[in-house]
Amino acid sequence: MKPHDNGRAPDNEQASDTARTTLDGELRDGTSRRTWPSRRTFLRATATAGAVAGLSGLTVAQEETTFELGGVTSGWEGRSPSDIEGETNPTLTLEAGQTYSITWENVDGLPHDIIILDADGNDIVGTEIMSEQGETQTLEFEATEEMAEYYCSVHPGSMRGDIQIGEPADGADGDETEEDVSDVIGEGPTIGLERVAGGFVSPVGFEVAPGQQNCYYVLDQPGQIYHVDANGSEPTEFLDLTDRMVEVGAATDAGFDERGLLGLAFHPEYQENRRLFVYYSAPLREDSSDGSAESGDEAETGDDSSDDANETDSTTDENASDDSEADDENASDDENGSEDSSEEDEAEESYDHTAVLAEFQATEDFASVDLDSERILIEVDQPQFNHNGGPVVFGPDGYLYWALGDGGGADDIGFGHLEDWYDENEGGNAQNTTETLLGGIHRIDVDSEGEDDKPYAIPDDNPFVDSEDGFDEYFAWGLRNPWRVSFDGEGRLFVADVGQNLYEEVNIVENGGNYGWNVKEGIECFSTADPNAPPSECPSQTPDDVRGGEPLLDPVIHYPHQVGEETIGISITGGYVYEGEAAPALEGHYVFGDWSDAFERPSGALFASPLEEYEPMADRSEEDLWDIIRLSVANAPENAINRFVLSFGRDHDGELYVLTTARYTDGETGEVYRIVSEEDGEEIEPHEDSVAQETGEEEGDEEDGEGDESETDDDESDAGDDTEQDEGTDDGNETADGNETADGNETESNGGDENDTA
Repeated sequence: MKPHDNGRAPDNEQASDTARTTLDGELRDGTSRRTWPSRRTFLRATATAGAVAGLSGLTVAQEETTFELGGVTSGWEGRSPSDIEGETNPTLTLEAGQTYSITWENVDGLPHDIIILDADGNDIVGTEIMSEQGETQTLEFEATEEMAEYYCSVHPGSMRGDIQIGEPADGADGDETEEDVSDVIGEGPTIGLERVAGGFVSPVGFEVAPGQQNCYYVLDQPGQIYHVDANGSEPTEFLDLTDRMVEVGAATDAGFDERGLLGLAFHPEYQENRRLFVYYSAPLREDSSDGSAESGDEAETGDDSSDDANETDSTTDENASDDSEADDENASDDENGSEDSSEEDEAEESYDHTAVLAEFQATEDFASVDLDSERILIEVDQPQFNHNGGPVVFGPDGYLYWALGDGGGADDIGFGHLEDWYDENEGGNAQNTTETLLGGIHRIDVDSEGEDDKPYAIPDDNPFVDSEDGFDEYFAWGLRNPWRVSFDGEGRLFVADVGQNLYEEVNIVENGGNYGWNVKEGIECFSTADPNAPPSECPSQTPDDVRGGEPLLDPVIHYPHQVGEETIGISITGGYVYEGEAAPALEGHYVFGDWSDAFERPSGALFASPLEEYEPMADRSEEDLWDIIRLSVANAPENAINRFVLSFGRDHDGELYVLTTARYTDGETGEVYRIVSEEDGEEIEPHEDSVAQETGEEEGDEEDGEGDESETDDDESDAGDDTEQDEGTDDGNETADGNETADGNETESNGGDENDTA
């Protein structure tokens, strides 16, 4: 074992496994296994060849030189000497034969090490993995001609920088024409924010109920839904699901997590039937090794016990047996080489949690939810903690839509990620519609019962009805971590999809659409072998024998994480088309955001795109993309929101709300703001209990937005993301091999896929 291996293979070397999907199953009381699944990477410093552009090298003296770095999932932070201060993944210029030391601090509490590589990617010298936030390590070494790069073996895609031996040649730095961020993001109007409510932990959803004016429902990621009056009174608890969920925040030592209470939709006839639908992360089900459905509890669902309740189409029984066979095969591939029959159970335990779509009923006075009324509709096992998607929404057609991410980790490869038709890339779930629901949007009819006493029916025009090409539930697929979706007044479905290392995107999703992941990231080709170097060519449609040769549809909104040395964002947070009156400057725009431009500090952004006519397109050029403008915040330092942007909401009048936090999944920094005109905006100061206070990063400290992310995705944010929250993180979206998110979204995670936080 190499000193830095610490018994853990890089995430992209994990044994493959089958994704496990169960429809119409009952919730179990099992607990999830605490692991270090991959988060999405929230940052890579160029969107072209994976090298950091425009970073200056450091000329060293003839005595030992110490470099100081900050270790954060989105990229190494340069701290000292001054030549690299503030840079992300700075180039280190060394002189062969001289002695150096690299001292680095673990900033985000996620597992990191630092390894120096030669040009062929072989390890030369390195440290052990450490996971404690604030811990430091020092690597001492003598520079040799073979040294070419340094990286973190846990996050090899995002935490990677160049080593230059000897003086860089004249003009070597900055010899490429740098694109300015203004070429990608224009300056938009200034808007105001009016605080509606606060005291939440990580508010990831805002909904209104039919027939109830001037009151709102806020989803707090740890497991609560709160009722909020428009008059500003204290929020009151409407629903608490914490005893049925995973422990939110336990996924990482830093407290970043993309699991939780992620979606809520009220039935269009809520005033008559009191029905509501939620999506939450439950502990991993016990009896789910073969991917078949568990029978519904008769007391809760009224379904008869049946082992084949998962037969959603003619492929399901075959898929279930395939899953079981794959589990057996993967079990024999673990590092111990054991072929013991218990291996399948061990592989099964490696799944992180179960995604649950459930129906509840409110009490007769609408003051709370009857917990005994729960009826579970669909359960899907998730291999990693990130890329959970989250939105639950009723469409104008009256059907319920549910968006799921690709299962987590990074690149849609590794444990729990299936093979698909594109042999050039490993994976993935998002292109495999016959064996998993992960990586897609699903549409069901909750007002009718289906075959075999399922608690829902399938709309007749779902694309795989009477077909063996996929599960009947599918509406669209090819998504990585859809963090927030919405319909506009014309019935168009906007879906923000948290990206991997380089790009964020918003798609207009239509019935039967394939949105490209993991063949493409945004409008660019994607490589699982090198996520930071988009291939020049890739397919624009599937082969004729895969669902008839469907096109891979490109997004209408697309932006890189970084332009030159300025970070735009790391984990997209989807929003809404503005249809209100309080902020006239936003009329005719789709309003959205990004969880943060760094995992370690709350520095989200608000954006808008002028609406254009939509034409589905498989090879969209940059000229065909919608414009993006940045919204400035009145009465705020640097006109920035200075918070993780977790989610957006819309009330009955078409007014928009932005949901934020200044931490991950602890504290009470979560807030809800109404978007108003510049003149009506309140003073918005950075939150005094920000996570940045603990990492030594003050909000707004970095002038050029150099920072990094997390979803957040690995997102997250994806935050919220990865956050993803990112989401936010990557953010709010929104998570940890080198190619994840927040987030929070998203929550890139995150933080990141958080939103990374994604």
